[in-house]
Parts: sequence; structure tokens; C-alpha cells
Amino acid sequence: MSNAMRCVSFCAATHYDLQAVAIYFKKQSYLTHFYRDVLHISDPASKIDLFFFNQGCFVSWGLKKRNEQNLIKELKQFSVDPLEKIETDLFVYRYGPETMMTSHEKLNMDMITLDSDNIQLKLAISYGLAQSIKLEYYEALIQHTIQNNSHIPRELAQHGKIKMSRTAISKRIGEIFIQRSYVNLNSEFLEVPEYFWRFPSMETYYVMVSEFLEIPHRVESLNKKLDTLYEVFGVLTNQLQHKHSSLLEWIIILLILLEILLSLTYHLL
Repeated sequence: MSNAMRCVSFCAATHYDLQAVAIYFKKQSYLTHFYRDVLHISDPASKIDLFFFNQGCFVSWGLKKRNEQNLIKELKQFSVDPLEKIETDLFVYRYGPETMMTSHEKLNMDMITLDSDNIQLKLAISYGLAQSIKLEYYEALIQHTIQNNSHIPRELAQHGKIKMSRTAISKRIGEIFIQRSYVNLNSEFLEVPEYFWRFPSMETYYVMVSEFLEIPHRVESLNKKLDTLYEVFGVLTNQLQHKHSSLLEWIIILLILLEILLSLTYHLL
């Protein structure tokens, strides 16, 4: 393990302005190169490789731990909607006869072995690592929303109604709708990247990472959690419609009573 280096994936924002990030690093004499929707930053002298993804993620290869937090702070100016809690996933990598991913049980850490220092190889693996860390953010986001609304079905079952005002219900519906829409609109990032249409030989390594980190299974699980949100959304919408219908009924009753009172007053006079 003495020759092992750090490989870390980060999800720090909703999106990155990749053009601005490229300009920033160019001014510091780093090498920059775009691969479709990914920006590669390299420094041959220090053997550092950084891969930035538009979806607010980046993967660092060979970067020292003490430099990671400084880099995140510097990148905040190029971030769209920086996250309060940055998701990270640590791996170690080394070079060997065969490219593979394994779990080191004693160190409780996942290890990446590379058969070469090929940039295309690192990029293929980075695609999988970036998807995994973005998925981790989605999972935490949706789970938090589900927990915040877990009392609603229970309250409805116990009392037959939700003890929330129409305004509060409308706000909660808006929050759930935003979360659902955000994940749905950005879910294409979790699909097989178009990059591999041009470099099909590299897809094997992406699939290796995807299967090792259980990305397909986690995507399926995320979709089930989204289904739970759909159900909560439906309950709230029905409750809002019920409250609206009840309000209309009371208005109609009051109007009828008012009409009766006016009619009685007219006849008495």
C-alpha cells in the first residue's frame, strides 16, 4: 500500500461552469482538455488528473488530502447552487498488471488497480465514480424529503385528515414537486454516457465501476423512493382538493343561509 494514491469523487454543486473552470486552471499553467461534457485538468509534473463534470461533480486522481478542501473552496465561484453538505467518496489506486476494483477488508476501503496511466482509462472509471457520487446526493436528498413527510400517511390513517393548513399543504406539495422534478430532469446523467459511443473499448471499465458500486441497483432503489414521493404527493393533492371542496361547501351553505335570512327579513318587513 506504500505506493497507493488517493482517488476521490466529489459532488459539491448542482452544476459547474466548465468553461470558467478551464480558464481558471489555464491561468495557473495547468493543461486543459474537453471530452464532450467533461473537462480534464492535468499537471504532468505532479501527476495530478482532475475530471470535472457539468453536473457539479469532479474526480481527483493523485491529489493530496490537504489540497482537496482548498480546491473545493476555489471552485465555489464556478458553482451553480453549491451544496451545503458536500458528498465525497474515497478510493485508493495503484498500478498493476490488470485494471480492476476490489475491496480492501482490513482497511475498509475500495481499491482501484490500473494497468496503465492512460487518460482514457481514468476518464472511463471517473464517469462511473461521478455517477455514483451524484447518485449518493440524490439518495440523501430524496430520503430526507421522505422522512420529512413520513408522518402524513400515518396522520391521515389515524385522524382521517391532515392537520395542516391549505397554505402549508400547498408549500409541501411545491417542495416535493421540486425534488421530483430535479431528479427526473437530471436523471440522464445516470445513463451510459455518450462518450462510449466513440470509445466503445473503454465502456468495459465504466461497466466494471458501475457494477462494483451497484449503480443500476441503486438507480432502481431511487426510482422506488421517487414512487413513494409520488404517493405522498397524491395524498397531499387529494387533501388539498378536499379542503378546497369543503371550503366551497361552506361558502355555498353560508350563501344559502344568507339568502334565507334576507328572504325572512323581507317578509317580516
